[in-house]
Amino acid sequence: MKNDALKEELLERAIESVHRSEAREYIENNLARFMHVLRHLGLRISSAEAIDAVNALSAVNLLDRRQVETAFLATLAKSPEDRLILDRAFQAYFVTPEKKAERAERSKQAREREAEEISAVEDELKYELEGPGGEEAREIRVPLTEEEKKIYSKLPADRKKKLQEYLQKQFQSNPVNNPEQLITTMIKSSLNYWKYYLKFQGEGPPEVDYTGEEEIDEILQEVVEKLRAEELVLYQDIQKLTEADMPAAAALISKLSRRLATRISRRYRRSKKRERLDLRRTIRHNIRYGGTMFRLKYKTKKVQKPKILLICDVSGSMARYAGFVLQFIFGLSSVTEDIETFIFSEDVERITGEIDKSQSFEKTMAEIINRSEGWGRGTDFYKALAVIAEKHKGLLNKDTFVLIVSDTKTLNAEKAAAGLKDMKRKVKDIIWLNTLPKKVWADTATVSLFRRYCRMFECNTLAHLDKIMRTQMLK
Repeated sequence: MKNDALKEELLERAIESVHRSEAREYIENNLARFMHVLRHLGLRISSAEAIDAVNALSAVNLLDRRQVETAFLATLAKSPEDRLILDRAFQAYFVTPEKKAERAERSKQAREREAEEISAVEDELKYELEGPGGEEAREIRVPLTEEEKKIYSKLPADRKKKLQEYLQKQFQSNPVNNPEQLITTMIKSSLNYWKYYLKFQGEGPPEVDYTGEEEIDEILQEVVEKLRAEELVLYQDIQKLTEADMPAAAALISKLSRRLATRISRRYRRSKKRERLDLRRTIRHNIRYGGTMFRLKYKTKKVQKPKILLICDVSGSMARYAGFVLQFIFGLSSVTEDIETFIFSEDVERITGEIDKSQSFEKTMAEIINRSEGWGRGTDFYKALAVIAEKHKGLLNKDTFVLIVSDTKTLNAEKAAAGLKDMKRKVKDIIWLNTLPKKVWADTATVSLFRRYCRMFECNTLAHLDKIMRTQMLK
């Protein structure tokens, strides 16, 4: 009996050991494939870094996605760009079997559509060429590579039509020597131009180092498309964003404001006091000694939470821009309590107390717009400045950054400029976010009028907004 019990126990242990071994092999295989994905997305990951990542995973809860991703970010990402790519790759790679199946089905359908489009290219790019001496015309198809066919399939319909008409009209009975080569060169040159144009517009096929393995390539495709969509939203004029872009834009604003909030709450300054080692400055100052740490440099924490007075133009042409700026500021309110917010058009309204952090920004904005009497009307910047100077003069002091969001087009421009001049004497700085493209500033009289009393920056994309807030508000 004892022998039978011992055999059963040994058998159970052996089975358990096999399961652990299989699980370990599965995890290690997954990690290797994930790093394979990252390398094909452009991240440089050495063997030592891969080992560091595996060791970091042993210190976290593998069932907690956030902890696992943090371990990867800490060991594999070397820059903000790497962090972004790794985050998108993590979200795409570690998904449920159901989502994998959905992605595989979407990829299959996309491949089928692409195959149909490419096969149609051969029929569209063809022409007839008469032979020498009046020989019967023969039908010729332009020889294109698979990549060139993909580029052609992405062209707008009117551009395709122009190329087809050009083939049919310009090269019939062409007397030059070797016309086929001339035609092919012309078509390929045109497609080469469109390749870079579509890439700039974000409409061409994504450029990625594919592996040839279907499942991995599906992940690479998904990551690249997500990154490209985010980049388009980041650099697109806010006024031109469509309703379909709104979720991506909202997520991007949230991420940008969180990043700035973290920077505000974790600022350091140089110090001679031995409070915290400044490793970067220490290394730089000891290069002359061959890296030996003879002279240590220190830094101390500096809590720099700027006081912001936001004056936002919500007239008809500015309402959409204002909504995005307000959402950005809404994200900063978690670390910067001193944000006073005013909106103006024909009149000015203080909405500081109406920004409710306990509910979503969308709901807060809906309530503000519904209560506002001036949202979407004309613009009188002078009246806004006059009300702030008279009723809220306690907000204007040498610790305050004034942030103005407007296209400068307003009634009473001369009086408004005088009011801005008076405000400049009372506050730390005035930063004007001008939504007009910089190329038209010279032709807009109010721009030169207001620029005398503030620092003015072009700001009509989320990229502009992020850069200005990071580089100008935290000097």
